Amino acid sequence: MRLYGMAAIAALLLSGCGDPPPERMKRGDRLYAYYCQECHQRSGLGPMLEQLPLTESSMKYHEIILMIKHGYIQGHTQMPTFQQLSDQQADALASFLMEQRLQQARNRRH
Repeated sequence: MRLYGMAAIAALLLSGCGDPPPERMKRGDRLYAYYCQECHQRSGLGPMLEQLPLTESSMKYHEIILMIKHGYIQGHTQMPTFQQLSDQQADALASFLMEQRLQQARNRRH
């Protein structure tokens, strides 16, 4: 009987492991990996958009949020919208993307 109790506790503890379901994800890197990375890689932009140079005309933070949530169209007609993301998730995703892009630009200069 005691063995079954320990097995039940172990099962409960292990069930909490792994990624949360997408609607509960909060970190930008996890949201990007779940919703964006595969398609960006397939489209030739690179898994972390490394094939898309950061220039003066690159999308700004607010434009990224608009594109994610509402399909901000500025030559990006094939990207789906992600209206199911909360405002906080869209913010985390846009922040992650901006940081990645800035880091790539810094790395290219060195």
